[in-house]
Amino acid sequence: MRVLFLSDPAFTDHEQIMLRRLAIGLADEGTRVAWAVSEPHAREMTDTLLVPIIPFQRPRLGLSLKQRAANLLEHAAEALSDPPDIIHMFGGAVFSLGAEATRRAAASPAFELWRPNLEANTRIAVNRACGSHAGDADQPRPPLIITPTKVTQSRIAPHFPEAVVRCIPWGIHAAEPHEDQGSDAISIVLIGPGRDGRAWQAAFRAAIRVLAADDRVHLFADAEATRKLRVWPDARKAGVLGRLSLMDNAEFRRELAMRADIMLYPDARGESRTILLDAMASSVALVAATDPLAESLIDGTTCRLVTDPTEHQWQEAIEHLVQDPAARRRLSESATAYIHEHHRATRQIVSLTDAYEWVAGDPVHIGANDPAPI
Repeated sequence: MRVLFLSDPAFTDHEQIMLRRLAIGLADEGTRVAWAVSEPHAREMTDTLLVPIIPFQRPRLGLSLKQRAANLLEHAAEALSDPPDIIHMFGGAVFSLGAEATRRAAASPAFELWRPNLEANTRIAVNRACGSHAGDADQPRPPLIITPTKVTQSRIAPHFPEAVVRCIPWGIHAAEPHEDQGSDAISIVLIGPGRDGRAWQAAFRAAIRVLAADDRVHLFADAEATRKLRVWPDARKAGVLGRLSLMDNAEFRRELAMRADIMLYPDARGESRTILLDAMASSVALVAATDPLAESLIDGTTCRLVTDPTEHQWQEAIEHLVQDPAARRRLSESATAYIHEHHRATRQIVSLTDAYEWVAGDPVHIGANDPAPI
Protein backbone atom coordinates (compact mmCIF):
# COMPACT_ATOMS: atom_id res chain seq x y z
CA MET A 1 0.00 0.00 0.00
CA ARG A 2 1.23 3.49 -0.88
CA VAL A 3 0.11 6.45 1.25
CA LEU A 4 0.74 10.15 0.77
CA PHE A 5 0.54 12.35 3.86
CA LEU A 6 -0.45 15.92 2.94
CA SER A 7 -0.29 18.48 5.76
CA ASP A 8 -0.95 22.20 5.62
CA PRO A 9 1.59 24.66 7.11
CA ALA A 10 -0.25 25.16 10.42
CA PHE A 11 -0.71 21.45 11.05
CA THR A 12 2.90 20.79 10.07
CA ASP A 13 4.06 23.40 12.58
CA HIS A 14 1.98 22.07 15.46
CA GLU A 15 2.05 18.31 14.86
CA GLN A 16 5.26 17.61 12.97
CA ILE A 17 6.51 15.25 15.67
CA MET A 18 3.35 13.12 15.60
CA LEU A 19 3.23 12.97 11.80
CA ARG A 20 6.84 11.90 11.52
CA ARG A 21 6.36 9.26 14.21
CA LEU A 22 3.20 8.02 12.52
CA ALA A 23 4.78 7.89 9.07
CA ILE A 24 7.80 5.97 10.31
CA GLY A 25 5.56 3.56 12.24
CA LEU A 26 3.47 2.86 9.15
CA ALA A 27 6.61 2.35 7.09
CA ASP A 28 7.87 -0.13 9.67
CA GLU A 29 4.62 -2.06 9.18
CA GLY A 30 5.17 -2.30 5.42
CA THR A 31 3.22 0.73 4.16
CA ARG A 32 5.13 2.97 1.77
CA VAL A 33 4.72 6.57 2.93
CA ALA A 34 5.69 9.92 1.44
CA TRP A 35 4.96 13.19 3.19
CA ALA A 36 4.02 16.35 1.27
CA VAL A 37 4.51 19.71 2.97
CA SER A 38 4.62 23.30 1.72
CA GLU A 39 7.73 24.33 -0.20
CA PRO A 40 9.20 26.38 2.70
CA HIS A 41 8.74 23.46 5.09
CA ALA A 42 10.21 21.01 2.57
CA ARG A 43 13.40 23.09 2.42
CA GLU A 44 13.73 22.93 6.22
CA MET A 45 12.74 19.32 6.93
CA THR A 46 14.96 16.27 6.58
CA ASP A 47 13.66 13.28 4.68
CA THR A 48 14.67 9.67 5.32
CA LEU A 49 14.75 6.42 3.40
CA LEU A 50 11.55 5.41 5.18
CA VAL A 51 9.70 8.71 4.77
CA PRO A 52 10.71 11.02 1.91
CA ILE A 53 9.63 14.67 2.20
CA ILE A 54 8.20 16.21 -0.97
CA PRO A 55 6.98 19.79 -1.60
CA PHE A 56 3.58 20.99 -2.69
CA GLN A 57 2.97 24.38 -4.26
CA ARG A 58 0.87 27.05 -2.59
CA PRO A 59 -1.78 28.92 -4.65
CA ARG A 60 -0.38 31.69 -6.79
CA LEU A 61 -1.26 33.60 -9.94
CA GLY A 62 -0.95 31.53 -13.08
CA LEU A 63 -0.89 28.16 -11.29
CA SER A 64 -4.22 26.34 -11.30
CA LEU A 65 -5.40 23.82 -8.73
CA LYS A 66 -5.29 21.08 -11.36
CA GLN A 67 -1.69 21.89 -12.26
CA ARG A 68 -0.67 21.98 -8.60
CA ALA A 69 -2.32 18.58 -8.07
CA ALA A 70 -0.61 17.14 -11.16
CA ASN A 71 2.77 18.41 -9.95
CA LEU A 72 2.15 16.96 -6.49
CA LEU A 73 1.26 13.56 -7.94
CA GLU A 74 4.39 13.60 -10.07
CA HIS A 75 6.53 14.08 -6.96
CA ALA A 76 4.52 11.47 -5.05
CA ALA A 77 4.79 8.84 -7.80
CA GLU A 78 8.54 9.37 -7.91
CA ALA A 79 8.89 9.03 -4.12
CA LEU A 80 6.56 6.01 -3.87
CA SER A 81 7.52 4.38 -7.19
CA ASP A 82 3.82 4.57 -8.19
CA PRO A 83 0.85 6.89 -7.57
CA PRO A 84 -0.54 6.77 -4.01
CA ASP A 85 -3.42 4.47 -3.08
CA ILE A 86 -4.49 6.80 -0.27
CA ILE A 87 -3.99 10.52 0.24
CA HIS A 88 -4.33 11.42 3.92
CA MET A 89 -4.99 15.14 4.46
CA PHE A 90 -4.11 16.92 7.71
CA GLY A 91 -5.34 20.52 8.00
CA GLY A 92 -8.24 22.09 6.14
CA ALA A 93 -6.03 24.32 3.98
CA VAL A 94 -4.97 21.31 1.87
CA PHE A 95 -8.38 19.67 1.42
CA SER A 96 -8.96 21.13 -2.06
CA LEU A 97 -5.48 20.23 -3.30
CA GLY A 98 -5.65 16.77 -1.78
CA ALA A 99 -9.12 16.13 -3.18
CA GLU A 100 -8.07 17.09 -6.71
CA ALA A 101 -4.95 14.92 -6.46
CA THR A 102 -7.09 12.06 -5.14
CA ARG A 103 -9.51 12.40 -8.07
CA ARG A 104 -6.72 12.39 -10.62
CA ALA A 105 -5.04 9.35 -9.06
CA ALA A 106 -8.32 7.46 -8.44
CA ALA A 107 -7.06 7.05 -4.88
CA SER A 108 -8.90 6.90 -1.55
CA PRO A 109 -9.17 10.26 0.23
CA ALA A 110 -8.62 10.36 3.98
CA PHE A 111 -9.48 13.46 6.03
CA GLU A 112 -8.24 14.12 9.57
CA LEU A 113 -10.98 16.10 11.34
CA TRP A 114 -8.96 17.28 14.32
CA ARG A 115 -11.02 20.37 15.13
CA PRO A 116 -14.61 21.58 14.76
CA ASN A 117 -15.96 23.43 11.72
CA LEU A 118 -14.14 21.36 9.10
CA GLU A 119 -17.31 19.54 8.02
CA ALA A 120 -18.35 21.88 5.19
CA ASN A 121 -14.87 21.88 3.65
CA THR A 122 -14.78 18.11 4.00
CA ARG A 123 -18.09 17.67 2.14
CA ILE A 124 -16.89 19.79 -0.78
CA ALA A 125 -13.59 17.93 -0.85
CA VAL A 126 -15.30 14.52 -0.72
CA ASN A 127 -17.43 15.44 -3.71
CA ARG A 128 -14.42 16.66 -5.66
CA ALA A 129 -12.35 13.60 -4.79
CA CYS A 130 -15.00 10.95 -5.46
CA GLY A 131 -17.43 12.51 -7.91
CA SER A 132 -15.49 12.15 -11.15
CA HIS A 133 -12.34 10.08 -11.41
CA ALA A 134 -9.68 10.42 -14.04
CA GLY A 135 -8.93 6.72 -13.57
CA ASP A 136 -11.43 3.94 -12.78
CA ALA A 137 -14.66 5.95 -12.69
CA ASP A 138 -16.85 2.86 -12.14
CA GLN A 139 -15.19 1.91 -8.87
CA PRO A 140 -14.45 5.05 -6.86
CA ARG A 141 -13.09 4.31 -3.42
CA PRO A 142 -14.92 5.42 -0.27
CA PRO A 143 -13.65 8.43 1.62
CA LEU A 144 -12.13 7.81 5.03
CA ILE A 145 -12.84 10.35 7.76
CA ILE A 146 -10.76 10.08 10.91
CA THR A 147 -11.50 11.83 14.19
CA PRO A 148 -9.26 11.78 17.27
CA THR A 149 -12.26 11.74 19.65
CA LYS A 150 -15.49 9.75 19.88
CA VAL A 151 -17.60 12.85 20.51
CA THR A 152 -16.48 14.30 17.18
CA GLN A 153 -17.11 10.97 15.45
CA SER A 154 -20.68 10.84 16.76
CA ARG A 155 -21.33 14.41 15.59
CA ILE A 156 -20.20 13.97 12.00
CA ALA A 157 -20.90 10.32 11.14
CA PRO A 158 -24.64 10.82 10.34
CA HIS A 159 -23.76 13.53 7.81
CA PHE A 160 -21.29 11.42 5.81
CA PRO A 161 -23.16 8.15 5.17
CA GLU A 162 -21.00 7.37 2.16
CA ALA A 163 -17.79 7.54 4.19
CA VAL A 164 -15.96 5.24 6.55
CA VAL A 165 -15.79 7.28 9.77
CA ARG A 166 -13.28 6.03 12.33
CA CYS A 167 -12.26 7.34 15.72
CA ILE A 168 -8.50 6.87 16.04
CA PRO A 169 -7.10 8.66 19.11
CA TRP A 170 -3.73 10.26 18.59
CA GLY A 171 -0.84 8.37 20.14
CA ILE A 172 2.48 9.28 21.71
CA HIS A 173 5.44 7.40 23.09
CA ALA A 174 5.66 7.02 26.86
CA ALA A 175 8.11 9.48 28.35
CA GLU A 176 10.96 8.61 30.69
CA PRO A 177 10.25 9.70 34.29
CA HIS A 178 11.99 12.92 35.33
CA GLU A 179 14.65 12.83 37.98
CA ASP A 180 13.92 14.93 41.05
CA GLN A 181 16.55 17.69 41.07
CA GLY A 182 15.90 18.46 44.73
CA SER A 183 15.17 22.12 44.02
CA ASP A 184 12.43 24.24 45.54
CA ALA A 185 11.98 26.12 42.26
CA ILE A 186 8.68 25.58 40.45
CA SER A 187 8.39 26.17 36.72
CA ILE A 188 5.11 26.94 34.96
CA VAL A 189 4.69 26.96 31.19
CA LEU A 190 1.80 28.80 29.53
CA ILE A 191 1.16 27.67 25.95
CA GLY A 192 -1.52 27.83 23.30
CA PRO A 193 -2.27 29.94 20.24
CA GLY A 194 -4.15 32.55 22.26
CA ARG A 195 -7.16 32.58 19.93
CA ASP A 196 -9.37 32.83 23.03
CA GLY A 197 -7.70 36.08 24.00
CA ARG A 198 -9.68 36.79 27.18
CA ALA A 199 -9.05 33.32 28.61
CA TRP A 200 -5.35 33.49 27.76
CA GLN A 201 -5.00 36.91 29.36
CA ALA A 202 -6.79 35.67 32.48
CA ALA A 203 -4.42 32.71 32.80
CA PHE A 204 -1.37 34.92 32.25
CA ARG A 205 -2.42 37.50 34.82
CA ALA A 206 -3.29 34.79 37.33
CA ALA A 207 0.15 33.23 36.86
CA ILE A 208 1.78 36.64 37.34
CA ARG A 209 -0.04 37.02 40.68
CA VAL A 210 1.29 33.65 41.78
CA LEU A 211 4.82 34.71 40.79
CA ALA A 212 4.47 37.95 42.73
CA ALA A 213 3.42 36.05 45.86
CA ASP A 214 6.01 33.23 45.65
CA ASP A 215 9.59 33.85 44.54
CA ARG A 216 10.15 30.12 43.91
CA VAL A 217 7.99 30.25 40.79
CA HIS A 218 9.23 30.94 37.25
CA LEU A 219 6.90 31.37 34.24
CA PHE A 220 7.65 30.42 30.63
CA ALA A 221 5.05 31.85 28.24
CA ASP A 222 4.47 31.44 24.53
CA ALA A 223 6.15 34.47 22.97
CA GLU A 224 3.76 34.96 20.05
CA ALA A 225 0.62 34.92 22.19
CA THR A 226 2.21 37.13 24.86
CA ARG A 227 3.13 39.79 22.31
CA LYS A 228 -0.15 39.52 20.41
CA LEU A 229 -2.27 39.94 23.54
CA ARG A 230 -0.09 42.73 24.99
CA VAL A 231 0.14 41.38 28.51
CA TRP A 232 3.81 42.20 29.07
CA PRO A 233 2.97 45.42 30.99
CA ASP A 234 1.14 43.32 33.60
CA ALA A 235 4.37 41.46 34.39
CA ARG A 236 6.37 44.71 34.52
CA LYS A 237 3.85 46.26 36.88
CA ALA A 238 3.98 43.20 39.16
CA GLY A 239 7.79 43.36 39.26
CA VAL A 240 8.35 39.78 38.11
CA LEU A 241 10.16 40.29 34.78
CA GLY A 242 13.21 38.53 36.20
CA ARG A 243 11.21 35.30 36.53
CA LEU A 244 9.33 35.51 33.24
CA SER A 245 10.75 34.02 30.04
CA LEU A 246 9.22 34.00 26.58
CA MET A 247 9.37 30.88 24.41
CA ASP A 248 9.64 31.33 20.65
CA ASN A 249 8.34 28.39 18.58
CA ALA A 250 7.03 26.64 21.67
CA GLU A 251 5.83 23.66 19.61
CA PHE A 252 9.42 22.96 18.53
CA ARG A 253 10.81 23.36 22.05
CA ARG A 254 8.75 20.69 23.70
CA GLU A 255 11.74 19.40 25.65
CA LEU A 256 11.64 22.62 27.70
CA ALA A 257 7.86 22.47 28.18
CA MET A 258 8.09 18.82 29.25
CA ARG A 259 10.55 19.72 32.01
CA ALA A 260 8.05 22.08 33.65
CA ASP A 261 6.16 21.29 36.85
CA ILE A 262 2.86 22.80 35.68
CA MET A 263 1.40 23.55 32.25
CA LEU A 264 -1.40 26.04 31.62
CA TYR A 265 -3.60 25.72 28.51
CA PRO A 266 -6.38 28.35 28.31
CA ASP A 267 -7.59 27.76 24.72
CA ALA A 268 -10.82 25.72 24.63
CA ARG A 269 -11.45 25.40 20.89
CA GLY A 270 -12.25 21.70 20.53
CA GLU A 271 -8.87 21.05 18.94
CA SER A 272 -6.78 17.94 19.51
CA ARG A 273 -3.19 18.79 20.49
CA THR A 274 -0.43 16.25 21.13
CA ILE A 275 1.52 18.72 23.25
CA LEU A 276 -1.13 18.22 25.96
CA LEU A 277 -0.78 14.44 25.70
CA ASP A 278 3.00 14.80 25.89
CA ALA A 279 2.64 16.88 29.05
CA MET A 280 0.42 14.25 30.66
CA ALA A 281 2.90 11.50 29.74
CA SER A 282 5.82 13.55 31.07
CA SER A 283 4.45 14.03 34.59
CA VAL A 284 3.64 17.69 34.01
CA ALA A 285 0.57 18.73 35.99
CA LEU A 286 -1.89 20.29 33.55
CA VAL A 287 -4.37 23.10 34.21
CA ALA A 288 -6.73 23.64 31.28
CA ALA A 289 -9.93 25.40 30.35
CA THR A 290 -12.98 23.14 30.18
CA ASP A 291 -13.49 21.85 26.63
CA PRO A 292 -16.41 19.45 25.97
CA LEU A 293 -14.79 18.22 22.73
CA ALA A 294 -11.44 17.38 24.35
CA GLU A 295 -12.02 13.90 25.77
CA SER A 296 -8.56 13.59 27.29
CA LEU A 297 -9.14 16.60 29.58
CA ILE A 298 -10.70 14.90 32.62
CA ASP A 299 -10.89 16.90 35.81
CA GLY A 300 -8.99 15.24 38.65
CA THR A 301 -7.67 12.46 36.41
CA THR A 302 -5.59 14.06 33.66
CA CYS A 303 -5.75 17.73 34.60
CA ARG A 304 -7.27 20.42 36.77
CA LEU A 305 -10.10 22.02 34.79
CA VAL A 306 -11.01 25.69 35.02
CA THR A 307 -14.75 25.85 34.36
CA ASP A 308 -15.07 29.64 34.49
CA PRO A 309 -12.00 31.20 32.83
CA THR A 310 -11.63 34.13 35.20
CA GLU A 311 -8.40 35.32 36.78
CA HIS A 312 -9.66 34.21 40.18
CA GLN A 313 -10.30 30.60 39.10
CA TRP A 314 -7.02 30.35 37.23
CA GLN A 315 -5.14 31.72 40.22
CA GLU A 316 -6.88 29.32 42.60
CA ALA A 317 -6.04 26.31 40.41
CA ILE A 318 -2.39 27.36 39.96
CA GLU A 319 -1.87 28.12 43.65
CA HIS A 320 -3.32 24.75 44.64
CA LEU A 321 -0.74 22.86 42.56
CA VAL A 322 2.12 25.17 43.53
CA GLN A 323 1.46 24.90 47.25
CA ASP A 324 0.59 21.20 47.40
CA PRO A 325 3.36 19.04 45.86
CA ALA A 326 1.53 15.85 46.82
CA ALA A 327 -1.59 16.91 44.91
CA ARG A 328 0.59 17.87 41.95
CA ARG A 329 2.28 14.45 42.02
CA ARG A 330 -1.02 12.57 42.29
CA LEU A 331 -2.46 14.44 39.32
CA SER A 332 0.58 13.91 37.11
CA GLU A 333 0.79 10.20 37.98
CA SER A 334 -2.92 9.74 37.18
CA ALA A 335 -2.51 11.55 33.86
CA THR A 336 0.49 9.43 32.90
CA ALA A 337 -1.45 6.24 33.62
CA TYR A 338 -4.31 7.50 31.45
CA ILE A 339 -1.97 8.18 28.53
CA HIS A 340 -0.43 4.72 28.79
CA GLU A 341 -3.89 3.17 28.58
CA HIS A 342 -5.55 5.33 25.92
CA HIS A 343 -2.94 7.09 23.76
CA ARG A 344 -0.19 4.70 22.75
CA ALA A 345 1.49 5.47 19.43
CA THR A 346 1.49 1.78 18.47
CA ARG A 347 -2.30 1.63 18.81
CA GLN A 348 -2.72 4.62 16.50
CA ILE A 349 -0.48 3.01 13.87
CA VAL A 350 -2.33 -0.33 13.98
CA SER A 351 -5.76 1.35 13.88
CA LEU A 352 -4.78 3.56 10.96
CA THR A 353 -3.40 0.61 9.01
CA ASP A 354 -6.68 -1.24 9.52
CA ALA A 355 -8.68 1.79 8.37
CA TYR A 356 -6.55 2.17 5.25
CA GLU A 357 -7.09 -1.49 4.34
CA TRP A 358 -10.83 -1.28 5.02
CA VAL A 359 -11.52 1.48 2.49
CA ALA A 360 -9.55 0.05 -0.42
CA GLY A 361 -11.70 -0.55 -3.49
CA ASP A 362 -15.27 -0.15 -2.17
CA PRO A 363 -17.80 1.94 -4.16
CA VAL A 364 -19.23 5.12 -2.67
CA HIS A 365 -22.44 7.18 -2.91
CA ILE A 366 -21.87 10.91 -3.22
CA GLY A 367 -24.15 13.22 -1.27
CA ALA A 368 -25.10 16.91 -1.55
CA ASN A 369 -22.48 19.65 -1.57
CA ASP A 370 -23.60 21.05 1.79
CA PRO A 371 -23.71 18.87 4.89
CA ALA A 372 -26.74 18.96 7.14
CA PRO A 373 -26.47 21.40 10.07
CA ILE A 374 -24.43 20.01 12.94
